[in-house]
Amino acid sequence: MEANIEELSGSLLVAYKEVSDPRNPSGRRHPLSAILTLATCAMLCNCHSLYAIAQWGREHEELALKLGFTRSKTPAVSTLHEVFRRLDKEAFEAALGEWARARLGAGEEAIAIDGKSLRGIHGEELPGVHLVAAYAQGAGLVLAQKGGRGEGGGTDRSAGGAGPA
Repeated sequence: MEANIEELSGSLLVAYKEVSDPRNPSGRRHPLSAILTLATCAMLCNCHSLYAIAQWGREHEELALKLGFTRSKTPAVSTLHEVFRRLDKEAFEAALGEWARARLGAGEEAIAIDGKSLRGIHGEELPGVHLVAAYAQGAGLVLAQKGGRGEGGGTDRSAGGAGPA
């Protein structure tokens, strides 16, 4: 996967420029698009925590400029925490989803729609915690995910029903 990082990073940088930066402009050391690109590339390389993402960045500092950083040193865990705590998650998901759809092309791949209702430790339903996700099996990507309120126990056909996406 790491051999493909340079190819992925360019298109991710362009996609992530659409996400607005929630940080104060006077305190920014790293561009938001570079941080999001670093996190995405690190997660594709099986880094699943902020610490692992920061460590992956430190171990691959030769990629810093290609990932969009203006400095040779990549962000620390505290910077990643602050960015992801304040990030507009819907804008991020939209940018990543648009990037993924562009990479999938115009093929006739089936999209699976999956709904879940989260439950507590004793099996009782948690109020208002229902998720619906669109998954492209061939690419192994979740194209979109939306939380909402509902009864659970099935797919909400009012959201578009079955058919090509």
